[in-house]
Amino acid sequence: MTLKKLIVTLFASILMLGSAQSVMAQTMEKSAPDQTLSDVIKLNEETIAAMKSGAEYSEVAALLKATKQASKTVVISGPADLRKQKGSGRIKKSRKAYRAGDVEKAIKMAEEALDYYKKAKAVHFN
Repeated sequence: MTLKKLIVTLFASILMLGSAQSVMAQTMEKSAPDQTLSDVIKLNEETIAAMKSGAEYSEVAALLKATKQASKTVVISGPADLRKQKGSGRIKKSRKAYRAGDVEKAIKMAEEALDYYKKAKAVHFN
């Protein structure tokens, strides 16, 4: 296993542990959607950068999955939730396109998802 794969695997594992803790925290107390939505935006930006730089397939796939999982932890309602759901749909399409080998479409869908997540944050917190 190369060092790069090990780092990516470790990064994804840490993200998933953080997601599990945030899900548990939501049942215990009110979640902080601002923080979790910011995490989703940050992950999505990292994913787009990795796809554009031509990173390894496994690295990008792990980032796409982590973005999808982090998106599921965000609990918001109203118009912001609709935008978040549309962003999640675009991430799903991006993952599908990336698995099929269409990197350009995957990047486009991930960028659209990023726009929806940013709009959701703007609507919910302004």
